[in-house]
Amino acid sequence: MMKSFRCLMLVLLLGVFLAPLGSAGAMDKRGYKSAIKEGDFAEVLEDVKAAIINRGLVIDYVGHVDTMLDRTSETVGSVTEKGVKSPFLGAKYVQFCSAKITHDAVSANPYNIAVCPYVVFVFEERSAPGQIVVGYRRLIPGPSRLTRRALSKIEALLSEIMAEATE
Repeated sequence: MMKSFRCLMLVLLLGVFLAPLGSAGAMDKRGYKSAIKEGDFAEVLEDVKAAIINRGLVIDYVGHVDTMLDRTSETVGSVTEKGVKSPFLGAKYVQFCSAKITHDAVSANPYNIAVCPYVVFVFEERSAPGQIVVGYRRLIPGPSRLTRRALSKIEALLSEIMAEATE
């Protein structure tokens, strides 16, 4: 009886750990959530910026991952035999914050400062031109009910921005 119980528990635990690897939504469970929009990279990037600004938020910075990868590829030895310096045709991130939601988050737990600024990424892979990916890192809320509530507001905001930019 005890041996059967242990086997059952082992199977259940393996199922919990291995299920995300084979599921269609695994991308959402690996620390980020993303959506794809067909179109022009620059236009989708502008849609992301507009979705942020339309909510009364201020963009702090736009990071140019594509430019950095191109600039540093030879130094770090990542140029392929075909001369490709990066897997991206375009890759940027947009960082911003919401004062109200961040106040709620850090009031719940000062360590929640780690989630600010919020970041939405946008990229287009060389292997999939015209398929623009928009996404964000998933937040890890922890055990506090107040933190879970505050971080769920941030995640909802990020999800809304992603959805608006990819509709």
